[in-house]
Amino acid sequence: MKCLFLSDAHFPKSKAILSFLLDVYTEFDAIYILGDLFEFYYGYENFFYSHHAELFGVLNVISKKTEVFLFEGNHEYNLYAIKRFLDVNVVEKELEIEIDGMNVYMEHGDRIDKNDIYYRLFRLALKNPFSLKLIGKIDYRFLFDMSKKASHFSKKRLKDKTDRRTDVALEAFAEQLTKNGKDVVILAHTHTPLLKKMDSGLYINCGDFFEHFSYVVYDSKNGFSLKFYKG
Repeated sequence: MKCLFLSDAHFPKSKAILSFLLDVYTEFDAIYILGDLFEFYYGYENFFYSHHAELFGVLNVISKKTEVFLFEGNHEYNLYAIKRFLDVNVVEKELEIEIDGMNVYMEHGDRIDKNDIYYRLFRLALKNPFSLKLIGKIDYRFLFDMSKKASHFSKKRLKDKTDRRTDVALEAFAEQLTKNGKDVVILAHTHTPLLKKMDSGLYINCGDFFEHFSYVVYDSKNGFSLKFYKG
């Protein structure tokens, strides 16, 4: 068994994800992308943005050979609609699986930090069924312009997740899950690559794939390892 875990590519902010996936996908039985693969994605019924075409092409190629799991991050809305174009698995919240006898828990992680009040209110306002339907009726060009402004505002106001102690919240969450029986907890969102052995289990954060270019590999012989793409 060999699995790949990565997150937060924020495509097309960096296109390194394209060459990386094409270089390595044949090595893996499953690929888990734990959210924010896109800088912005809204799942329209019969439409996707032209600047996503390259990434869709790559996902189409790799999903024919390897099982692909896409998690919905905080930059993706109505991600499940992507299945109209791609044969992939979509995870809207969390996923629990067994890998070589280990109980592994995964999610993006943006819902975990209960002290991040501004984001939780923002998520509540936009990621509910009524809002998602309303967003889908907005002209796609206007929606894209709005997404860029919202992203800029969010990064300017809440520039460093470390200052907000989101890293601490995610680690505490992972520790609690391992105490409750999970062997491995894999999260994302903070853009901080981490592989930490705890007394009760293993906590991993995938980091990001546009600044750190970090990713995680599991194989039955060597276990989990945190790596960095140098391509």
